[in-house]
Amino acid sequence: MKHQNIQSTEAKTVTETIHYQGAGNQTPADNTAQVTFTRQVSTDTVTGEKTYGSWSADQSFAAVTSPVIKGYTPDQAEIGAQTVSGDASDLDFTVIYTKDAPTKPVNPSQPTTPAKPVQAGQAAATNFVDQRLPQTGETDQQHMTLSGLLLLAMSSVLGLFGMTKRQRKE
Repeated sequence: MKHQNIQSTEAKTVTETIHYQGAGNQTPADNTAQVTFTRQVSTDTVTGEKTYGSWSADQSFAAVTSPVIKGYTPDQAEIGAQTVSGDASDLDFTVIYTKDAPTKPVNPSQPTTPAKPVQAGQAAATNFVDQRLPQTGETDQQHMTLSGLLLLAMSSVLGLFGMTKRQRKE
């Protein structure tokens, strides 16, 4: 029997699926993309033995930006571009959305401290005045009290220095 080879082409599809979870009824549908590879197959008519050529050139899936959903943050802002060969398995990614924490109103009875440490002598009271929110209804008396406490603390420190000097003289 004479050996003959039958040439054929084999195709393979690689799928990239991005699943989205966690945003309730606003959760986006899966994002699916596909690329197809081909290769030559030579089949011996007598033995049935197949000889495979190499897959067609590598292909890429473009980067996919996670959809923006108001009130939710995705754990991955983007699924990066992926390069795959004909030997690759399907790609599967999952993006999980987390509900944003509600923003809390500032409590006026607890003034926020200045971001930078205040050096002695700098008008620290102004930092508190600048941070006051108009709708909180804080009175200027509270700020006067803060200023008074600061002055009292500074004068105490200065007074301690004065006392140590006096004690040395005696």
